[in-house]
Amino acid sequence: MSNTQSPSESPVVAGSSSTSNNNTNRKLPEIDYTKLPAGKELKTKDLPAFKDWRPWDTDKLPVDILLLTVVDCEFLACAHYLKPGFYTSYHEKLGPVYFGEIGEEGQDSLKIALYKSPDKGPIEAAIVVKNTVEVLKPKAAIWVGFCGGLKEDKLKSGDVVISSKLRTYSAEKVTGEGTVDRNIAVPSFKNLLNLVKCADEGWKPPLKDEAELEVKVVKNGVMLSGPKVVDNKKLRAELTERFPDADAIEMEGEGLYAAAHELKMEWVVIKGVSDFADGTKSSSDHWRSFASFMAASVTAHILNNPNTFKNWPHYGGKYKQ
Repeated sequence: MSNTQSPSESPVVAGSSSTSNNNTNRKLPEIDYTKLPAGKELKTKDLPAFKDWRPWDTDKLPVDILLLTVVDCEFLACAHYLKPGFYTSYHEKLGPVYFGEIGEEGQDSLKIALYKSPDKGPIEAAIVVKNTVEVLKPKAAIWVGFCGGLKEDKLKSGDVVISSKLRTYSAEKVTGEGTVDRNIAVPSFKNLLNLVKCADEGWKPPLKDEAELEVKVVKNGVMLSGPKVVDNKKLRAELTERFPDADAIEMEGEGLYAAAHELKMEWVVIKGVSDFADGTKSSSDHWRSFASFMAASVTAHILNNPNTFKNWPHYGGKYKQ
């Protein structure tokens, strides 16, 4: 999820809105759902009903990849890329977990667990990652969704940013002599870091008319991550001055990194740009679903060849029942 407030929240810093030099006010390009494994647009009503949830089955573990989301549009975007037949099981610690596969039809597939975090932000993200990884034992965890862009001269709504590097921005020590920056900058884990370098090769956005929007994939992106909701030009300017290499900003990557680092496992953040953190978020809400779709599409593209992940270890090394 981006650093975007819900209707009940207020921006971190109040300020006047102004029109950004971006494409958020344009009509959304149409997605061609026939190009996706689902074959149609999935809505919440199309998800497995309670009565169809399956008993928890440890024989289905471990999964290969854990996909993490926060809000419905992020979750549904990922669900479109699971092969037909995905299902839900309930775990007493995790709640509902959606199990499915990603891969070319008629070929081997990766076993996927799709999970929706109960809340946004780095603390919740760290808890979710630790709990889900310890139960599902994936080879990698990928947080998918939408984010706020920080470079209007290089990015537009719908573009996808991959966190080859993640920076935190809120860790500071305030003393009588001033403020000491205690933020970190870390690369994504080694195998995924090498893999995402090729993320856009052969990838085509699932649009009815590809000429309608040229979707860019920033595969060497720098993602700012932290707990604040940023929707103000002044605060955004302060952040871009402190972190001039940052491409986008979101809220879950810091927690994903913290937990994955402790667990010693592969991780990366892949998110589409839905706004520019400039005081105009409410007018760009319609881009969240589209941005999430583009991020999910790039993620599925990366995961489409199971052989790539064949020798990657599951969490905890060799998995034992």
